Amino acid sequence: MSLFNLLYQDVYSSGYDKISMLTVVTQVIFVILIVVFVMCILTIIGQWKLFKKAGKPGWAALIPIYNTYVLCQITGVNPWWIAIVFVAGVIIEIVPALSIVSTIVEIYFGVLLAVSVSRSFGKNDGYAVGIYFLGFIFYPILGFGKSEYLGPTPMNDLIFKKDNVTNTTFTTPEANVKEDNNSSQNVHYCPSCGTQLTIDTKYCPHCGREL
Repeated sequence: MSLFNLLYQDVYSSGYDKISMLTVVTQVIFVILIVVFVMCILTIIGQWKLFKKAGKPGWAALIPIYNTYVLCQITGVNPWWIAIVFVAGVIIEIVPALSIVSTIVEIYFGVLLAVSVSRSFGKNDGYAVGIYFLGFIFYPILGFGKSEYLGPTPMNDLIFKKDNVTNTTFTTPEANVKEDNNSSQNVHYCPSCGTQLTIDTKYCPHCGREL
């Protein structure tokens, strides 16, 4: 066999191996994209049902960032957390050394929201672990299941403590009974965010819901 044939076979074999590897990588990426797409669809469907249970429009689940804002309204989590997470993301683009700070902020907000969603629909904090890590499974279970919306019941917030206390007071059954016994007939609460209102208020000044 000539030297030319040997070189040709080496080049051909090397090129074939590269094409085979590229095909495998392409197929793996395609499968991953399909899995991610299915997870996103399941999450949207679950949140859609969840929002409707809480008296919010289901289509809000289709809009990124806005769906998180609606979750904050439903659970009583201060929506300023969305801005904080956004700013933290911008900061690490400017100062990469602070990436750990951004990661901590994102994880804390994710846990805060997951626990608050779980409590607002009568689930324990263990259920929040499923929402945080496997939202595409646990949101549909929560949305299609028998769990009822109890009102905004946020986890203890380390930053917005004042707002958190107000919302928690609204959603604790014992506190509601005490409030009903001690308050006058001229006071009621917004069913969406728990803000205390006078009896003649037609729109909630906090979330804008029509009463």
